[in-house]
Amino acid sequence: MVRKELVIALTVFLGLGLLTLGGCRHHSHGERAEWVMDYISEVLDLTDEQRVQLDQVKTEFLEKGRQMHVSRAAMYAEIIAQLQKEEIDQAHLKGMIADHKAKMDAMIPWAVERLAEFHRTLTPEQRAKLVDKLEDFAECHHYGDD
Repeated sequence: MVRKELVIALTVFLGLGLLTLGGCRHHSHGERAEWVMDYISEVLDLTDEQRVQLDQVKTEFLEKGRQMHVSRAAMYAEIIAQLQKEEIDQAHLKGMIADHKAKMDAMIPWAVERLAEFHRTLTPEQRAKLVDKLEDFAECHHYGDD
């Protein structure tokens, strides 16, 4: 019985150790964006000009994301401050959340425009590859399932 418990404990310890040392590394937004860039470049066989344009979009997107992160952090801090009060200022919170939502909504036209600009640079073969990959992704993640 003790031997069985020792084996289980050792297995759990080794498993957690391996996960901690190798498998659970968190990647920054920049690292993830760079991975996506490399993947898209490789799958679509992008030209140097297309890579430059995609890199510009990535840089802009990361900057907008950084700005949204700062805004979101300030919003959470204000929510915490409101929760510590005797009574929550509902109008203030609703206004703050509406401002944050407006900033997010303003990003949508920019993102669609940048997507359209990049799409115009793709060849028909690259567009077909892109659609195939997106369909594979949707199938893998069960998008469209009811």
